[in-house]
Amino acid sequence: MKLRLRRRIAVLSKAARTQRGRNILTFCVFLAISAVLWVVLSLNEEDQTDMRMALRLTHVPDSVTIVSVPPEYINVSLRARRTDLLKSMLGRTPALDVDWRGHAARGIISLSSAELKTLARGVVAGSTVQAISPDSLNLLYTTAAGRLLPVVLDYKVTPGPQSALVGKPVVSPDSAMLYAVGGAAASLNAVTTEPIRISGLSETVTMRVRLTSPARTRPMPDSVNVTFTVEPLIMKTRRVVIEPTGVPKGVKLITFPAQVDVSYMLPASVYKSAVPQFRVVADYRSIDVNAPTRNMRLRLVDVDDRLQNVYLSADSVEYIIEHL
Repeated sequence: MKLRLRRRIAVLSKAARTQRGRNILTFCVFLAISAVLWVVLSLNEEDQTDMRMALRLTHVPDSVTIVSVPPEYINVSLRARRTDLLKSMLGRTPALDVDWRGHAARGIISLSSAELKTLARGVVAGSTVQAISPDSLNLLYTTAAGRLLPVVLDYKVTPGPQSALVGKPVVSPDSAMLYAVGGAAASLNAVTTEPIRISGLSETVTMRVRLTSPARTRPMPDSVNVTFTVEPLIMKTRRVVIEPTGVPKGVKLITFPAQVDVSYMLPASVYKSAVPQFRVVADYRSIDVNAPTRNMRLRLVDVDDRLQNVYLSADSVEYIIEHL
């Protein structure tokens, strides 16, 4: 391998000493010089580009809370030398630093279009600002203390088939500090989430949900985690004694059969431990004495909220009435 490399170097060295070889080397040197000069001249020309500059509020006192949510970025269209633009783009993300001390007064941080353009020109030296968006800033702030309010969920969630929502949704954190300008939040006693609408939920899910508040107010944090716990449903059947109700004194109501099977579905976590409560009743007052058969309807009452798809194996039974 080394011998082969040496032979190639010797061949190239011999070719370079020829007239043709010297002409090729001279051409390559001038080509390289021309390329360097073209790059230098090109970089010194002006060009236009669009930049997203991060907006940063600086020197904000600890006692001040910004109520208006500031934009994360300012979109700026700049015209400058390519070298200056390249320096800005190769470094850290350009940022507009808004000094609170120079722009805050009477509860508002205000910057006109001209002031924003001046800040943008300072980011890229020697640049000209062609356009800027937003073209002005008006941010409300307050020095008043916030109010700790509970978070209320605005939700409508339905589980999928063979599934059930278990317990109440878990909100974390369950309260938020609400800051307001003036008396904008005086009548509020809770902070509400954005509407949550889900149907056919078949598994436990945790989502980040934003909080809503009236104008001139700001909740902190501005969003919360909400967890909906979903479990599969399991079918179970129990034999239950039928309870006569509404029977007058001196009368005895007897049903045939005296017991009936009740089927229901309940969450898997409580399948073994739970003994759901419900009753099956035969109401004496529902008997139709003129009916051609001696059958009466049964009803389920006091059904446990955890149960779903509860039904009787028979919705009516035969009966006899005894006078004591």
